[in-house]
Amino acid sequence: MTDANPALDSTIDANLLQTADILLMRGTGPLSTLIAWCGDSIYSHAAITADKDDLIEASAVGVRRYPLQKRLLDTDNYYFVDGFRPQAGGEPLSPPDRGSVLAHAVSLLGVPYPLDSLATLGVVVAIRGKLPQHWLARIVVREALDHLVKDNPSHMVCSEVVYRALAECDVTPEGRLAPVIVLTPPTHMPFPPVDWKELWDEVWPLLHPQRQSHLATLAGQLQDGQGSVLQAGSIDPALQVGDDELQQRARQVREQLGLDASPLPQLGDIASAGAERVEMPATVIPHPNPKLVMPLDLAASPSNHLLGRLMDSGKLPPT
Repeated sequence: MTDANPALDSTIDANLLQTADILLMRGTGPLSTLIAWCGDSIYSHAAITADKDDLIEASAVGVRRYPLQKRLLDTDNYYFVDGFRPQAGGEPLSPPDRGSVLAHAVSLLGVPYPLDSLATLGVVVAIRGKLPQHWLARIVVREALDHLVKDNPSHMVCSEVVYRALAECDVTPEGRLAPVIVLTPPTHMPFPPVDWKELWDEVWPLLHPQRQSHLATLAGQLQDGQGSVLQAGSIDPALQVGDDELQQRARQVREQLGLDASPLPQLGDIASAGAERVEMPATVIPHPNPKLVMPLDLAASPSNHLLGRLMDSGKLPPT
């Protein structure tokens, strides 16, 4: 099985990529940091390679093509980009298979499933059920879940686009190229350091006006540079967020996504910095729901062979 969190020291040439290869990456913003932690992965975004030196990905404007080289040069917004090659029966995909994957990925272009970073965080929390204990992070998670509950949009997350391109393409037998998805337990990764002012700068424009009004005092304190010294007991009690509140909102999101709305496990911060993953036998998930597929699942899939790191900014993400 491919390591879900590979530590790579060298880069590979992007010319080695083929159509239908999978790209997993980590964004530099604090919301990407929360997405990766809540998603139990080093990755916060996924895409699939296309022809004409493009990638295809879900974005805030819908599923789109984007220049691959432009992404690989974007060291301001991404820490690293890793390449994975999907396999069928232990062998790389044939040219006709790769063509079928591309055709289905192209058919998804323009699908109006906008998903900004705050909404993405809400989807990841609703699916993985991992809740931070830091009071400011919990406020952001609540806003992320509210973001989904109030707008009630349809969503296609980045990993879903990749999974559907492979699993739903026109091949015989049907589903032959679907990546095998295995059960991945929660990690023991400690909660990462977060620049709270930078996080709020990223979150604020995404909030609805009424939420901005409700959180204006807290935003002002953070903008004044007080985020590092603010204590949970020093803010309006109405802003405190409990597990029950987050669980209720997460269940609402799961219902909107057509998922099981049963109570989620209460998985908070784990202080231990020891082994990053609970050891357990790999359990294959038969017929996985595409909306449940996360970057972690694509990285951990035994169907996907790690090629190497395509871009490394030289900067280390918060850990």
